[in-house]
Amino acid sequence: MMPAQEEQRLFSRMQLDSRVILATTRQRVEGICRNLSAEGVLMEVATGQCAVGQEWRLVLPSADSGVEPLIATASVIRVDAGESTDMVALVLSDVH
Repeated sequence: MMPAQEEQRLFSRMQLDSRVILATTRQRVEGICRNLSAEGVLMEVATGQCAVGQEWRLVLPSADSGVEPLIATASVIRVDAGESTDMVALVLSDVH
């Protein structure tokens, strides 16, 4: 019997269903954060809103008003196009 495959990532992912906002000086996109790790985010957005190579300011609001939102620079590294929504993978930097 083969041993179970272990997670090979450096950081584990947290499964979420939270609203997330991407913004530039000219554009704003809202979506659903599907999972979050120390290095990145996978989010679901309306089709055609994001492209590989784009850089955004990401805001993940806190459910608790006493906790500051997560704010980071996010670069799109993958877009899996769907019929009505896209799954967008972003790498995070300058997180605070």
